[in-house]
Amino acid sequence: MTVANAKSGTAMQQVLDNLKDLPSGTGAKDIDLIFLRGIMESPIVRSLAKAHERLEEVKLQAVRDDNVQLVTEILDSLNNLREKDAAVVELAKILQEPHFKSLIEAHDKVAAKCYEMPHAAVNSDATGERWGFTHVS
Repeated sequence: MTVANAKSGTAMQQVLDNLKDLPSGTGAKDIDLIFLRGIMESPIVRSLAKAHERLEEVKLQAVRDDNVQLVTEILDSLNNLREKDAAVVELAKILQEPHFKSLIEAHDKVAAKCYEMPHAAVNSDATGERWGFTHVS
């Protein structure tokens, strides 16, 4: 049993114990307490609580932060195969799409924890120049 599961089991048990020890002047009806205890003792609810705890303890991290370079290397490798296979041509086309390139660049920035917006991009975005938009009056 992991620490998270022990905490989850302890927290659930603590709530159940507190339900048993509730004074009668709390305003809770006995039928409501029985219903609540039944739900909390349910194996499904206990499994959900354990799953929730496991999900909270997982820290996601990028495997690498140089995927732009990786895609460039893949494209270089695909250049040798381009005439032999239609699937290779299609993959190379996808990897060169502006949206895919932007996605990979954004991933690398997040993986490197570079959350600041470059000033040049902000200024050109305001006029729409970066995306090829023209200002119409």
